[in-house]
Amino acid sequence: MISIRRWQVAGIPLIFLFYLPIPSLLIPSIADREIEILALVIYLALGVVSTLFYQGLKIPAWLAMVNMIFAVVAPQLIILEREISAQENIGGWLVTGVSIILTATAVRQHRWLALLGFLFLAAEMVIKYGPIAIVSQGLIGALVFILAGLGVSSGIKRATADSDRYREQQAQSLASIAATEAAQTARTLGLQEVLRSAIPTLERIAKATEPLSAEEKMKAKFLELALRDEIRGKGLLTPAVRAEVARLRNLGVEVALLDEGGLDELTDKQKKEIFDRAIAELQIVSGGRVTIRSPKNETFKLTVVATMPGQPAPILNIKL
Repeated sequence: MISIRRWQVAGIPLIFLFYLPIPSLLIPSIADREIEILALVIYLALGVVSTLFYQGLKIPAWLAMVNMIFAVVAPQLIILEREISAQENIGGWLVTGVSIILTATAVRQHRWLALLGFLFLAAEMVIKYGPIAIVSQGLIGALVFILAGLGVSSGIKRATADSDRYREQQAQSLASIAATEAAQTARTLGLQEVLRSAIPTLERIAKATEPLSAEEKMKAKFLELALRDEIRGKGLLTPAVRAEVARLRNLGVEVALLDEGGLDELTDKQKKEIFDRAIAELQIVSGGRVTIRSPKNETFKLTVVATMPGQPAPILNIKL
């Protein structure tokens, strides 16, 4: 990510901010123009604060309001100074200076206050000097300046929103990758555990010279089912589901697990809620066959079907 310090971005506007009043300051008798000096001090203070201060893109609403009020008060101060000194060339920085403050206000996400401030400025200048003030006082240039600030404001707002969405998508992708890797690791560990427990039985079967006992046959069957679960069940094999499957099989229930990816996009919490409900529903089952399936591209995430031999209708058929 490219990082640019605020003083680097604000460098040129600040130079212009300080340069703008110089021609007016060079007019003789500056020391006698206390009202203009007051306006200049407020102008410079607001300009510096509005461009350099406060973290983030948006300045506080109170500062934006002060900037708008300055657009109302500054013309009155300069007009008063011109009347007292009888010099119309005093305060030549006024319109452009106010537009700089309002542009900074717009860029820092208070566009309506910037527009309102310009309307007050334009109205005061036209009332005082007539329609010719639109040209003679530089109101057209000020409007263009502020409109440019509004464009920059909209562009920055869109870019910030896009950046936030990208970061959110990136975080979601990283979380999804981490969850997938964790699930794969868990499945690998589970499969390795089943294989480790199966090896001794398989070795005994390979070395046996006599038929297996009923107990050994049952153990071999459970191992075969566990291996099948690891291969076909995948994401369904949480500790709670494993325990429920073991309970059902100990009762003689035939259990099939089919993970087709329907749960892949869910969070661990959502999966747990679905599995808890499924396990609660399965408590009524004591025989027959149970199929637990997570279909892909369906409105539901999990199906649980329990049937009994000789009964045409399932004793349990839920979609979660």
